[in-house]
Amino acid sequence: MTTTMTTTEAELEFAPPVPDKNLDMVRNILFGEQARENEKRLANLERFVKVWTNSVRDEMRKNMDSLNHEIHMLQDLLDQEAKARMGDSAASRKHFEQNSKGIENLQRQWQTSATDLNRRIEEETKLLSQIMEEQRLDLLNQIKQTSEQLRQDKVDRKMLAALLDNVSHQLAGDKA
Repeated sequence: MTTTMTTTEAELEFAPPVPDKNLDMVRNILFGEQARENEKRLANLERFVKVWTNSVRDEMRKNMDSLNHEIHMLQDLLDQEAKARMGDSAASRKHFEQNSKGIENLQRQWQTSATDLNRRIEEETKLLSQIMEEQRLDLLNQIKQTSEQLRQDKVDRKMLAALLDNVSHQLAGDKA
């Protein structure tokens, strides 16, 4: 092989082919039937691919519409659930606040009652202490009075001894 080409050969290589009618006829005779069948098969295949792609596209569109519908339904259900939970939460919060207020009121009432009870107990204790002290003093006074009365009413031993001594002397003096 030579590395240098002549200009005529290079021009021939890059020159556009000249249409040859005889060559086309020979090709048509040899490969014409196969080419036509290939073209029919290709056309049938193209139609099949178009029908199939349209079918797949329609099926995908139906599936997407179905999915979108389900998504919207789920979103609606979630919205309803969220609203219901918010309502439940608000009701629970309100109930909790009412119970808290009720408990606070009960605690205040209990504290007031306990304070009143303690005050009453103290007053009753003071009153009972005063009554007991008065009764003690009364009893002491009664004991003192009874003791004084007994002293006044009883015969003194010395006086009785002196009286009996006089009586015995008088009796002894009468006999004498």
